[in-house]
Amino acid sequence: MEGHVIVVAAGISLATLCLAGFVLLWPIFGGDDPKPSEAASPPGDSLGTALFHQMWRLALPPGATMDHPFANPLTPGAVPFDRLGGGDGDGGPLVLVVDPDQDVLHDRVVEYVASLKAAGKAVELVVFKGQGHGFFVREPCGQASDELIRVVRRFVHGG
Repeated sequence: MEGHVIVVAAGISLATLCLAGFVLLWPIFGGDDPKPSEAASPPGDSLGTALFHQMWRLALPPGATMDHPFANPLTPGAVPFDRLGGGDGDGGPLVLVVDPDQDVLHDRVVEYVASLKAAGKAVELVVFKGQGHGFFVREPCGQASDELIRVVRRFVHGG
């Protein structure tokens, strides 16, 4: 299940849980209407649109579309962002979103971050230029992976 859904659900059902923040590494969002970055995904790409659609078909309830709130936090019926703390003086979670700009889901991630900001939430977007989905896994000892560790460390330690 997508990290956003887990964090929002925790905020709703576990009122005593105090989240200091959460990190979304190249989140996997979906939706029925393809975004330009998805449409540009070449057929046969191992981390392309077909793979993510298959993952959501397996994860969602039978008969659900890609606009199910688990896949698309911006769809009507999704948990509203006001249920997610942060940014409005309540001491709720801060969000760090890591977005490789070559990720097929790049446009959805940018839209998600913009929606969080529009809702007044404290969110930081870090875009990794020239990187694709799961770059840390594909090249764990590369420059981008080292930078990712620095970015997450800075976020976790507050500066």
